[in-house]
Amino acid sequence: MIRCNAYCSSIELYPTDSLAHETLKKILLGLDGFEFEFQIPNPGTNQGQMTSDFDGKFEQAILSRGASSHVFDLPPDVPQQLDFAFQYNDNIVAVEVEKTNREKILRDVLKAHMYLHFGADFALLALPKNYAHRHGIWNLYEFGKQRLRECQTYGFGNKERLDRIILLGFEEFDAQTRKPLDVSWRAKMRQMAKDEQR
Repeated sequence: MIRCNAYCSSIELYPTDSLAHETLKKILLGLDGFEFEFQIPNPGTNQGQMTSDFDGKFEQAILSRGASSHVFDLPPDVPQQLDFAFQYNDNIVAVEVEKTNREKILRDVLKAHMYLHFGADFALLALPKNYAHRHGIWNLYEFGKQRLRECQTYGFGNKERLDRIILLGFEEFDAQTRKPLDVSWRAKMRQMAKDEQR
């Protein structure tokens, strides 16, 4: 199995004029630099798809800044499962991480409304600015900002709840080279995995 150490930096929050931003900016903007790991378990499966431990390391980084872990249970008839939740200054925050699929972002905004409906005080959606795939780099954070603005503009969602949803954008870097992850990095990782399998 090929492994690559990476880290998260260049954190941004959106929107900046919301209750969510005012409440969570101190803990979230201080997360810059936490490390995580990419793996390619099997280069012959699903075009050498990469996995990572980002979600767990993201949660650990938040907890290390003074938050506490929180078990957020949804009713049995609601078939959703969030990535994790935490409690910070008496506020429950439900977290979704969307690392690769920009088409799921609008669904994540809907899920955020569900979490808020069932008792979360805020919902956080974490999105990379430089998701490297075979067709180039996708900035899921910018895509998410566009979708959230459209929700606000066209009334897709409850205004009070939209004010409690915050997007966190982050850039992924190779821990060894200190360079942002890009298409050439992805190709190199996939080639290393193929060579190891031979």
